[in-house]
Amino acid sequence: MRLRVAVIGAGYMGQLHARVIAESPLAQVAAIVDVNRESAEAIATGYGVPWFSNVDSVCADGNIDAAIVAVPDTAHEEPTCRLLQAGKAVLLEKPMAHTLDAARRIGQVATSSRSRLMVGHILRFDPRYTGAAARVAEGEIGRPLHITARRFTLSQVGGRLAGSSSPRFYLGVHDIDAMQWVSGRKIKGVFARAVSLASRETSQPGTEDAIFATCELEDGMAGNLQFGWTLPDNSPSGIDARLEVVGTLGRIDVDTHDHGLTVLGPSGLTLPDGLHWPEVNGRITGNLADEVNHFVRGVCYDQDFLVTVDEAMRNVAVNDAIMRSLQSNALEVVETVGS
Repeated sequence: MRLRVAVIGAGYMGQLHARVIAESPLAQVAAIVDVNRESAEAIATGYGVPWFSNVDSVCADGNIDAAIVAVPDTAHEEPTCRLLQAGKAVLLEKPMAHTLDAARRIGQVATSSRSRLMVGHILRFDPRYTGAAARVAEGEIGRPLHITARRFTLSQVGGRLAGSSSPRFYLGVHDIDAMQWVSGRKIKGVFARAVSLASRETSQPGTEDAIFATCELEDGMAGNLQFGWTLPDNSPSGIDARLEVVGTLGRIDVDTHDHGLTVLGPSGLTLPDGLHWPEVNGRITGNLADEVNHFVRGVCYDQDFLVTVDEAMRNVAVNDAIMRSLQSNALEVVETVGS
């Protein structure tokens, strides 16, 4: 029997997750949950499953095995904790939570309930980043000295998400995870600065356009994080991301702006997605499909997940320190979590 999975959140990412589940030989969509009845009910009807406005019915349904939580960043805690308490395995979209306190509460429920929790850090399934991590771990560049990770997207994304999210959640958590995972060193302290000029011009006070953080890592390493939603909307790609690790014997450079396909048409130059969730022969493939299928196999066959709860929580701890540094204008120590 295939794993029965409810999808919590019927937005763009939730719809992608639902499609990957529907295309999996090991799983099937069991329900769609979203407060927006019109869009969620239409999606649920397409899969021939019920729609619910909250997770109550999913928690009470003994035939539903697992859930994917793809709601906005600030709303992760409540549905995730309730699903875990109900014994459902949960794939939680990154970040684990919008604050370290919320992440800790989720982690405590996951431990006490003995339910399975995986946080979806998609770069763990990107062959470019996994290749970089493997080569650092194998000592190919010697002892890592410093690392830079950056990620920028279109300014229209900031206009859409301003007030409800932050570049720290939407973008930066990818690179916080990559910096610690690829280098094999935890971030111990951060000094962060923000640019908020465009948000003020568009009447979105309190929202950062971009964030830059100098990082102190274990073993004497230094790092730099850069992320924001400041690219011109006519940029050929919606993501401009890079990772560079310099060691005593060499250097590793990951440049993601070009996925190998360039299209020049009447509307200009575009660089279509070829790795994150491209459609190939009528199916969603790439990093997201690998992530979701890894979760499904882990639940079906009781296998370990690539991303541990402690690692996901540590990323949130770094995000917390970045926010404190923006407020204090000083170096902030990253709180210790897990082992």
